[in-house]
Amino acid sequence: MVHLYTPTRQFSEMPASTVTPEVSPTPTLTQTPENTATPTETATPIPTPTPLPPPFLDTFIENLKNGNAGQVVGVYVEDVLSLRVVQQPSSDAAYVSSVPNTATYFAMVRNITGNTGLLAHNYLAGAYFFNLRSGQSVTLIYGDGTTDEYVVSYAEEFQALSPNSPTSNFVNLGSGETLSSTDLFYRVYSGGTRTTFQTCIAQGNEDSWGRLFVIAPLE
Repeated sequence: MVHLYTPTRQFSEMPASTVTPEVSPTPTLTQTPENTATPTETATPIPTPTPLPPPFLDTFIENLKNGNAGQVVGVYVEDVLSLRVVQQPSSDAAYVSSVPNTATYFAMVRNITGNTGLLAHNYLAGAYFFNLRSGQSVTLIYGDGTTDEYVVSYAEEFQALSPNSPTSNFVNLGSGETLSSTDLFYRVYSGGTRTTFQTCIAQGNEDSWGRLFVIAPLE
């Protein structure tokens, strides 16, 4: 192989005996590295997920079930209330439970209009009724675990002219209209499938000064 180089002086000036040809360097052999074993991948075990607890409503329903498909046993409104519902004694149509977080099923409403009435004292579970607002979903729970869905529509407030009398007349605080106890009953508990919440309105020292009704038609 001929190697070209650039002379440093003209040939005419350089004695022939002093010209030394350029020596090509001996190529260096590159050693081929031995094959490196590919490390075996160690699989990271997937952790077993911790089971999530069931939603609160599901647990609430399970705790209320008694196997009676025709009996209302609970009522639930998200972020507002979750109440056990108890039945009135057959001999006491005015009975209202004194147990906290409990509403009472108003039997007369079912017998006369076929709808659902829920009663509670305003110093117990009835205090929650004042927090109900239009558009909120109401879940009515039965003893076999089935449910019906209602939606809060509106509320009405009345003054009882004779607070401790079951036959008192009532004045609508919004319109000023006066109704008999019978007319008021049909107004708030009939007129389509609905659940109606009822509690007393306190005024001064009188816990039963008025009445609050929250109407929730079937969705």
